[in-house]
Parts: sequence; structure tokens; C-alpha cells
Amino acid sequence: MVMFAALCSLAELRANADEILVSAAASLTDALSEIGQAYTRVNPRTTVRFNFAASGALQRQIEQGAPVDVFVSASPKEMDALQKAGRIDLPTRSDVCGNRLVLIVSKGSRLRRWEDLLSPSVKRIALADPDSVPAGRYAKETLTRRGLWDQLKSRFVFGENVRQTLTYVATGDADAGVVFETDARLQPSKVRVVQAAIPGRDHIPILYPAAALKGAPNGTQAKRFVQFLKGSVAQRIFAKFGFSSVGR
Repeated sequence: MVMFAALCSLAELRANADEILVSAAASLTDALSEIGQAYTRVNPRTTVRFNFAASGALQRQIEQGAPVDVFVSASPKEMDALQKAGRIDLPTRSDVCGNRLVLIVSKGSRLRRWEDLLSPSVKRIALADPDSVPAGRYAKETLTRRGLWDQLKSRFVFGENVRQTLTYVATGDADAGVVFETDARLQPSKVRVVQAAIPGRDHIPILYPAAALKGAPNGTQAKRFVQFLKGSVAQRIFAKFGFSSVGR
């Protein structure tokens, strides 16, 4: 029933014929919203609409037939699954930006490193759900490689996406959390970054692949939008919000 309602909502977003619907990871909300506006300035007849959520949830919506033109995931796993199922226009697939994973706490916290999570004073640790959210999956990988996952299991509070995870820490509902660096930047007055994870050692590199969907309702504009994401205008906006560039 929840998935059916989500699909109906996506269908309602397609109010105009000359528009594209982009399903994208929640961590991209601010950057892609600005990029969408930039795209429309260059293509004034085309409206870009967004559906932001956890990458795993978006993948399932697409598998259920959501009328999506472009998918941008916070990890390759979800895109790989859609590629295997023959749902993406493979030549359009490309990594458009990268990110980092960080441990955050509230401003008044005394935590200084990952190992401090073992302190008895840390009662609740916010993570995005590792079963459906890339940020949670990277967090689990990092905590496992650091030998902390099993010791901290009873303290985890799972968010539906990385933005909800950030909110748990910002509002004091969790003592610490693991989010993308770009999300931590959104609440500088309420959260502090303790340490960053080390790509390649703590987790695989964090990359955001984008692709047009095979049979997209607006295939021509979908392909153009993915190309736009790789261009200088979009890349400057990604950088503005703290995303890293990727080699081409």
C-alpha cells in the first residue's frame, strides 16, 4: 500500500508533458534542487521535478514501474541492480560526484574520535538504515572495520534516510551519528564533525552514479540532464555544497 501510494504521487508530479522527473538520493536535495533551476534556465521549456528519498526506496519504486526519467543514487549498488534488470539506458550511466562519511555529535559533546562511541555516556547512535540507505551501509562498513559494530549494536537508532539521521543528532535525540559530510554542513550551529572515515580503509569510495531510465517518459531530456550533471555548471554547484568531483 505504501509503495502504491508512492507510485501514485510520482505520477501526479508529471503534470506537464515537457518535464523530467528525477529520483535522487536524499543527500542530494539541496545541490540538485539548484542544479535543476540551472538546467531550466538553459532549457526554459523544460521543468525538472525531483523525488528525493533513500536510494534503496527509489530503486524499488523504479522496479515497480514509477514514471521516472533519471535516477541518481548515493552508491553504485542500487544502480547496479537496475542495470542488471535492464532498467537503465546504460550508455548514459556516469558517476557525477563523490562524498565523505563523518561521525557527528552535538555541539556540546566531548567525543573526539570513533572509539569514544564506546563510552557509557553514549546511549543512542543514529545511523541511516543500512538495509536501504547507502549512508547507513557505509557507516556499518566503517564501524565493522574499526571493530565497533558488534559492541555498539544495542545503541543504534536507524533513520529512513541520511537527513533524518542528521536530525536525530541536531535535535538531541541521539548522542552521535554517522552521515555524509555534505549533510553535516547543513547544521553547523547544532552538530560538530568528530572525525571523517577514510575511504579505501574504512569503506569503499562513495560515488553517486546517474543514468537515464530505459523507456523514460521524456528520454531526450533525461539524457540531456545526465550530461548536464557532468558539465561545469552542475559541477560547480556540487562543489558549492561540499561534494567532490570524480575523474572522467
